[in-house]
Amino acid sequence: MTHTSNNPSAIRSQKWLIEALLSLLEEKPYHKISIKEIAEKANLDRSTFYRHFDSKQALLEQYLDSLAQEYLRRLEAGENMDMGKVSKIFVAFWIEHIDFIRLTRKNDLDSLLLKAFNKHLPSIHRLTKDKFSYSMNEAYMEIALAFNAGGMWNILMKWVDSDFKHSYDDLIKAFEEISRFNFFR
Repeated sequence: MTHTSNNPSAIRSQKWLIEALLSLLEEKPYHKISIKEIAEKANLDRSTFYRHFDSKQALLEQYLDSLAQEYLRRLEAGENMDMGKVSKIFVAFWIEHIDFIRLTRKNDLDSLLLKAFNKHLPSIHRLTKDKFSYSMNEAYMEIALAFNAGGMWNILMKWVDSDFKHSYDDLIKAFEEISRFNFFR
């Protein structure tokens, strides 16, 4: 659980704690990182950590949620959306966060990342439903969103597992091919 606050000092402390965790992840496995180490790396007391977070997972989840919010803002800014445009936003977003995605996969934390993004699927739908030239039956929307999110997620993980051997253009072409395969007869 995260203890939210609008206090600038609290926001700054949370940011430093997140940066400390991300830095430590580059040095050692997640399961070997202690809260004490995170607080020390952030030049804060453990009590400051616990004032904002109940656990290091809560700290990580706040960061994951911030990534999801950033992705949502990018989708919201898009116009005349289709799956090609969604895939371009998705791939470009993760290319910017490639080091983090590599660390999450290496530490078996990618399921937390997927969970954070799945939590925002209703918001993604709400933000984008009027931007597509076609509309889907609302009764099936939740299932369709899960299908698309799972497919996009698995492509991203396949890309990570291949040590990023495919280019941005390769990934976009794959998304386009999949869209044609799934939606055109």
